[in-house]
Amino acid sequence: MRHQKVDVILQAAVEVFSDQGFDQAKMDDIAQAAGVAKGTIYYHFKSKEDLFTGLMDEGMEKLIGCAKRHIDIGDSPVDQMHGLIRAHSQFFMENGKLAKLLLNEAFGTKERQQKFRASIREYIQLIESLIERGIATGDFQFDYPSEMAIAIFGAGSVLVLHKLYTLEDSAWTSDESEEVTQMIIQSLSQLVFRSLLIK
Repeated sequence: MRHQKVDVILQAAVEVFSDQGFDQAKMDDIAQAAGVAKGTIYYHFKSKEDLFTGLMDEGMEKLIGCAKRHIDIGDSPVDQMHGLIRAHSQFFMENGKLAKLLLNEAFGTKERQQKFRASIREYIQLIESLIERGIATGDFQFDYPSEMAIAIFGAGSVLVLHKLYTLEDSAWTSDESEEVTQMIIQSLSQLVFRSLLIK
C-alpha cells in the first residue's frame, strides 16, 4: 500500500502543472499546495520530470480501470464499445485538468513523449482487443483494428479537450456539464459505429 502523501502530492501536482504548465511549475509550489515539505516530494519522486511521469501513469491507470468497469457491464462487443466511449468521455470531462495535462504536456520532450506512448499502450490495446472481439463475433467489420483503436483514442481525446478549453472560461452548472458530456458521447459513438458496424 503506497503512502497516503503520494496521493496528496499527485493531486497538488495536477493543480500546479495545470495552472502554470510543466516548465513554469516549481516543486516549491507543489509542496506548498500539497502541504508537505519539498523534501517529502523528493522522497517519493526524484525530479519534477519523475513526478510528472508518475502523474501520467496514475491518470492512465485510472482511465483504464474506468474503461474496464464500463466494458464489463456490456454483454456484446457493441454494448462494450458503447461503455468504453462513455467511460472515456466521462472520465476526461470529470477530470478536466488531468486530461489537459495528459494531452498537452505529455508531448513536450522526446523522453516524455516516449513515456507517454508507453503509458497509453495498455489502453490502446484494450480498445484494439474490443474491436477484434467484435470482428470475431461478426458485429464489427474493419481491416485495421490497431489503427482504429488509435483513431478512437485520438478522436475522443481531442473532442473532449476542445470542449474543456471552450468551456474553461465559463461558469457552467453540473447539468450543463452533463449535457456536454452526452453530446460528446453521441458524437463519438456516431463516428465510431458508422465505421465499425456491419453495413
